[in-house]
Amino acid sequence: MNKKDQYIINGYLPTIGIECHVQLKTKTKLFSGVSNDARNAQPNTLISHIDLGMPGALPVLNQQAVKLACKAAFALNTKPSLFSKFDRKHYFYPDLPKGYQITQFDQPIIIGGYVEINLNNEKHKIRVARAHLEEDAGKLTHPSGADYSLVDLNRAGTPLLEIVSEADMHSAQEARAYAQELYILMRYADVSEGDLYHGNMRFDVNVSVSSSDKLGVRTETKNLNSFKSVEKAVEYEIARQIELLKNGNVVTQETRGWDDAKQKTFSQRSKEEAHDYRYFAEPDVPPVVLKDADIDAIEKTMPIMPAELREKLQHLQLDKSTIETLIQEIPAGRFMLKILDKTSTSAARKIANWLVVDVQAITLESNVSWESINLS
Repeated sequence: MNKKDQYIINGYLPTIGIECHVQLKTKTKLFSGVSNDARNAQPNTLISHIDLGMPGALPVLNQQAVKLACKAAFALNTKPSLFSKFDRKHYFYPDLPKGYQITQFDQPIIIGGYVEINLNNEKHKIRVARAHLEEDAGKLTHPSGADYSLVDLNRAGTPLLEIVSEADMHSAQEARAYAQELYILMRYADVSEGDLYHGNMRFDVNVSVSSSDKLGVRTETKNLNSFKSVEKAVEYEIARQIELLKNGNVVTQETRGWDDAKQKTFSQRSKEEAHDYRYFAEPDVPPVVLKDADIDAIEKTMPIMPAELREKLQHLQLDKSTIETLIQEIPAGRFMLKILDKTSTSAARKIANWLVVDVQAITLESNVSWESINLS
């Protein structure tokens, strides 16, 4: 039996890839000295002449963003590229004053890697094709019933790392597990605050279905900011595309949005291709050239990652749900790391269960975060 056969639905094999935009936790933006924290800022107060693309404005690369991207590479089980460069990606939209986005096209800072997930007690390796640095665009708001839109440019220039998976997933459950594990990896590596509510990590899911060995036409559902919405959007798209093909219709390659209230995707615009963006090398930002010594120094700063922590916790003979709770609640997981070498196995097991049962109950009942609890 072909391994993929278990994923076939009504004669169609779904194929899924995910692009994740990770906001890097720098103090300032990618190319300007403006604050990178727009969560409580009034609209259009965190902008500069560089973000607005004023004549003569020259971007200066944030070195901390490069270091964080290097840490992300190690979290993704690979190493950063010694040479990468920036490019201009042209498109015209109100949230992009310059008329182009500075990103990395053909020579990104990360190539390869993988994310390992555990689903139904089976391990799956989801390959990473690439990850590249780029600046974010602004945010458009469309007031209900109004004939205008509002633009807030506070996010323009925010440093992002876009992580692009290979199309290695074939179910909504795999897609959700990948998104959750990627989130955990970026948090443990201290690359991002990981605040999903404020869009620190946003997921774009590419879905296609096919009844043959050839991949089907894909759609991209953009800007999903929860694991549940990733799962539900994939489920909906798989069902929608199969229904279209079963009825003799075709799937249109397009960008779609997600309506959380209706639990369905909706068409937004036709999908652009690379040539539509007229990429060329960014003339104002020099290439990023790293030395082996630079990369080795960053690698030495890497904390213990989830895979190693899981292995350590398994020696305590804890059940899987307890281990995953400790992994997902990062302060609890880091606290366990501190005590594992300082106490007996039986004592560590009791502390682990206390954290998952009693302390977690306090966080839920009192609506407080794990970060606010002093576990030192």
